[in-house]
Amino acid sequence: MRENPMSIELEPLSENNLGALLEAAVADADPSEVMPPVAGEPGWTAQRKQAFLEFHRGRALRAEGPVELAYVITVDGRAVGAARLEFQGDSFEAGVWIGRSHRGRGVGRAVAGKLRIAAAAAGARRIVAVTTGDNAAARRLLPAGTPEGEDGTVRAAVELE
Repeated sequence: MRENPMSIELEPLSENNLGALLEAAVADADPSEVMPPVAGEPGWTAQRKQAFLEFHRGRALRAEGPVELAYVITVDGRAVGAARLEFQGDSFEAGVWIGRSHRGRGVGRAVAGKLRIAAAAAGARRIVAVTTGDNAAARRLLPAGTPEGEDGTVRAAVELE
């Protein structure tokens, strides 16, 4: 066990930390894990890096109002992933990606707790998480016994206080 616990934080996404988020994605994740598909050669091409920036600017950093709240996940002050809360009426759908080198270290569990707090503070009554049936790490964060749907997705709603 570490003598000094990790400092895990959610920093609201901004133009000031978007570059650090892209660096974390390029260094520690596959594009398919962190953004919608982009045609072309696999890997982190210049086109895919630009699409990553445009994706976040078009969703969380829109001047006309964001469609989601987005956060840079930091561990000990360094960007390691992203989390989002997408507006859905009185609920938020949560999404998280964490760079490979930080998986399995308790970051996801800490982020899930912080997202519940952020959703409640924003007035949501529940938070919804959707993942694939084969994502064991994400499934461990969902209520026990959450069933897999016919399409292979797992969807769980957690009521907030």
